[in-house]
Amino acid sequence: MAFIEELNQQGNFLFRWRSYIPGLVLAFSLAYLPSVPFFGGVYTKNLYWLGLAFSVSLLGLAVRCFTIGYAPARTSGRNTKQQIADLVNQTGIYSLVRHPLYVGNFLMYLGPVLILRDVPFTLVYIMFFYLYYERIIFAEEYFLRGKFEKEYLAWADKTPAFIPKISGYVKPTLSFSFKNILKREYPSLFGMIVVFTLFDLIQVYFQEPFLHVSEITGIWKLFHSVFFGFGAMFYITTRLIVKTTKILDVEGR
Repeated sequence: MAFIEELNQQGNFLFRWRSYIPGLVLAFSLAYLPSVPFFGGVYTKNLYWLGLAFSVSLLGLAVRCFTIGYAPARTSGRNTKQQIADLVNQTGIYSLVRHPLYVGNFLMYLGPVLILRDVPFTLVYIMFFYLYYERIIFAEEYFLRGKFEKEYLAWADKTPAFIPKISGYVKPTLSFSFKNILKREYPSLFGMIVVFTLFDLIQVYFQEPFLHVSEITGIWKLFHSVFFGFGAMFYITTRLIVKTTKILDVEGR
């Protein structure tokens, strides 16, 4: 098998599992977390650092939401079985960067990594993300180049793959759809809330040794009730709407 075909095969394999394999980053982070002291030595100060890290993840989600808010049907999707694209997105954020959803993913996973406050671990994460998504991007662009040929090449020639350019923004042809965002991204927000709640609980358990795992009321603080409670209510409500109604359906999206 030619190397280019091997890269494409690897990329398609990783593409199918792209929602799960980055979870390894979270698993390694969790394994390292017990040795990480509170920021500033106290829980209240640690919440500020947690908030900063969450803001980075939230920025990543915002990038994804901005992308999906203007995305037409059968593009920028969560499909895993095969590559799907009815057209080459060239407007909106796609006029600045070719893979904005992966930019968003990078920032979303970077947030929990930053909780560790460990530069070498952060650099390892960046390297892992690069090597992992490089294959996926190769497979996607291999597919798009084969399907759209010159149209794709002309767009790719002037648009960077991952680091957005700061000029040349082209207004999207479709209107912004908040409904489309809710329908497609509500699991992402809840997933972030679950991860940050879990990270904080683990830090509390290991940094406040007078608490024990059986004393869940001692580990579970007011912050967790508010933060996780909001996420759970949002997720359950939105999921019920998505699964039982057509309120969030948008024609052409």
